[in-house]
Amino acid sequence: MKPKTYRHLLWLSLVLVFSLMSLNCKQNSTTPQVDDLTRPVIWINTSEITFAASETGGNVESQTIEIKNNGVNPLSYTIEDDVDWLQVEPMSGTSSGETVEHTVSIDKTGLAAQKEPYVGTITVNSPESYNNPQTVEVSLSLSKEPPPRIWIDPKNITFTTQVNGADPPSQKISIRNDGKGTLRYEISSDKSWISVSPNAGKCSENSKSHTVKALASGLASGEHTATLTVRDPNATNSPKKINVTLEIAKEPLPRIWVSSKNVSFSMAAGGSNPAPKNIKIKNDGGGTLKYDLISDANWLSVSPSQGTSAGGEKKHRLSVNATGLNSGNHNVYITIRDNNASNSPQKVRVTLKITTTSTDNKIWISCSPNSAAKGTIVEVPVSIKGNQNEIKVFGLELHFDPNMFQYHRTTSSNLTSGWAAVDGNEISSGVIKVGGFAGSASGIPVGSKGGIAVIKLKVTGDSYSNGKQSELRIGSYTDAIVGMKPEPAKTNFTLIK
Repeated sequence: MKPKTYRHLLWLSLVLVFSLMSLNCKQNSTTPQVDDLTRPVIWINTSEITFAASETGGNVESQTIEIKNNGVNPLSYTIEDDVDWLQVEPMSGTSSGETVEHTVSIDKTGLAAQKEPYVGTITVNSPESYNNPQTVEVSLSLSKEPPPRIWIDPKNITFTTQVNGADPPSQKISIRNDGKGTLRYEISSDKSWISVSPNAGKCSENSKSHTVKALASGLASGEHTATLTVRDPNATNSPKKINVTLEIAKEPLPRIWVSSKNVSFSMAAGGSNPAPKNIKIKNDGGGTLKYDLISDANWLSVSPSQGTSAGGEKKHRLSVNATGLNSGNHNVYITIRDNNASNSPQKVRVTLKITTTSTDNKIWISCSPNSAAKGTIVEVPVSIKGNQNEIKVFGLELHFDPNMFQYHRTTSSNLTSGWAAVDGNEISSGVIKVGGFAGSASGIPVGSKGGIAVIKLKVTGDSYSNGKQSELRIGSYTDAIVGMKPEPAKTNFTLIK
C-alpha cells in the first residue's frame, strides 16, 4: 500500500472514531488533530511477564518482549523499570514497523522468599507517540523450595500432506519436570489448525506424552507455521515454545514403505556377532522419496544410511557389534525420515538378545522306548542345549542297523514346530539324512533347550535273539549346528522277544 493511501485510510478511520465519540459524548466533543494521523504508535506483544525462582537456587532464564511501531512516522523509545531486581536490555530502540526484541531478566540477590510475588513495571516511553507511555507488569514468585522447570522434546515438529489429501499422521511431544516440586502446565496454540491432546498435565518426575494433530482441511498449498506454548507460571523457564510447520504440497507426496517394523537378533555372551539382516524400503506414494536412516544406538549400524526411491525397493543391511554389551535384551529404533513424505517418520524396532543362560552348545539323541518288541515304532529325538548361534536351518545324519530297524518318518519337535520343513530321507541302507528349514518362521534363539527333530523307526529285528542291543548314532552336522558338541552322539536299543 502506498504511504498516501495508508494515511488517507487512517485519516478516515480516526474521523469516524471521533465522530462517534462526538455523538455519544456531546458535552466533551473533540476534533482530531491532523498530526495525530502520522504519529507513531507503541505496540508490545504482551502486557505481563511472570518469573518463578527458588530463594536458594540461581537466577532463572530470561524472557523477551517485542516492541514495534504500529503507526506512520518512525518510533524512537526508551525503556525504564521501577525495581532493582529487574533488568531490560537494550533500554532503547527504534522501529519503522519492524519488531525489536528486548531481553527481560531478574537478579534475586538479596531477596527473601515470601507468599506474595514481587511486582515491578517496565515502562516504554516515547513522547511523540500517540499512546505514550505503555507498560508491562512483571511478577517474581520466590519460594524457599526449588521450583519446577519445563523440559520438552522435540522443540520442532514438521507435518506434510497434499492439497485435498488426508490430514498428516499425528505426532508426539514429551514434557517433564526438569526441576523440583510438581510441574502443572497448560499447552496452547496460536493457530486453529493445530490441536494438542491432552492440552494440560502435571508431573513430578516421569515425562508425559501429548498428541499433536495438524488439521489441513481448508488450508491452501504452501508452508504454514504455528507455535505451541507450554506454560506453568511457577516454572523457572516458563513459557517454553515448540515450533510447528505444516507443508501442503500441490502434487501427491512420497510415502515410506518398509518391509518389516520389527527385526530381532540373538547371540551368546562372548560369542560371535550374529549374521547381518536386511530391510527393504520403497516409495509407496508420488514423486521421489529421499530418506535417511538413523540408528539411536552405536551397536547397530545401517548400510547404506540414505536412499532414494521412485517406487523400486532399496535394500539396507543391519549389522550388530555387541562388543561391551551386557547379557539381556537390548532395543533400538531405526528412524526412517523424509520430511516431504506424507507418513514421515517411520520406525523399525530392532531387538538384540544376548544370553548367558546356557552355552553348552550341545546336541544329542535318545531312544524311546529304549527296549521293545518287533513292530514297535521307536522315536529317536534329536535335542540341543545352549546353542551359541541362532538356528534357522540345519542338517545331520542318523546311522542305524537296517537289520534291526526300518525307517518310518521324521517330524518336527518343540523348537521347530512352526518351521516350513523338517524331514528325513534314507540316502543309503541304514543312513537317514535329516534337515530343517525355518522359512518365514522365527529361528531358534541362542541358548535354547529342546528338540529339533524326531526320527521314527520301526523294529524289524527277526534274526536277532532276545536282549540283542543295537546302536544308533548321529553325525555329519551342517549349517547352523556345525560345531555343536555331540554329548552323547549315540544311544542303544534292546530287542525284546
